[in-house]
Amino acid sequence: MLVSSLDESYAVSNFHVPVELLKALEGGLHFDLIICDLIMDQMNGLAFVTAARSHTRKIPILMLSGINSSPPIAEMISLGADGFVHKSSGNETLGEAVTSLLSGKRYFGDFEDHKPAPNGADEEHDEFLTTEPLPTLGKRQVEVLKMIAHGASNKEVAARLDISENTVKTHLKQIFIALGVNKRTACIRKAQTLGII
Repeated sequence: MLVSSLDESYAVSNFHVPVELLKALEGGLHFDLIICDLIMDQMNGLAFVTAARSHTRKIPILMLSGINSSPPIAEMISLGADGFVHKSSGNETLGEAVTSLLSGKRYFGDFEDHKPAPNGADEEHDEFLTTEPLPTLGKRQVEVLKMIAHGASNKEVAARLDISENTVKTHLKQIFIALGVNKRTACIRKAQTLGII
C-alpha cells in the first residue's frame, strides 16, 4: 500500500513467500523493481538476493530491515542488492530509494559511505561475511535462537516450547555448528547480522 501511494502509476504485486517470486522470475515474469525484507519466512533476504541474481541481473533489488544492529551493507552489495532502507526511515526516504533504483542508480541512504573494505570484507563484520551459502536453520531452531536472543535461559526455552533442556542444548549445538560459532553472544550477533533473526 505504501509503495502504491508513492506514485499512482506504480503497480505492485505481493508475494507472501520468497519462493513464489523466484518461481515467477524463473518463469520469465519481469518486474521494474523488487523490494524484499532482510528477514523473511522460509528464506532470509541475503539468500533471496543470491537466488534472484541467478535468474536476473537486470531487475534492481531494494532491501528493507528493522534490525537494531548494523545492517550487513557490504554483503548486500557483494550479493547484488542495489539499495537499502531501514524501516525506521520515513516514507520520503523510501520514495527516494524507489525513484533512485528505478532510474538505474543505487541507494543506501545514511549507509551510502558504508562500502566494502578493500579486501572485500566489511571490517566491522568481516568475521561474519562469507561467499559460502548462508546457513539454513529449521523452524524450531529459529524459535530457540529468538528466545535466547531475548535473554531466555535453556530452562526457560524448554518450558516455553514444552521440550526438554537436553533438546534445547541439542538445538543450540546444531545452531552453533551451522553459524560457525562457539559462544551464545557470537551466535546471536551473527544471526542478527545475517538477518536470520
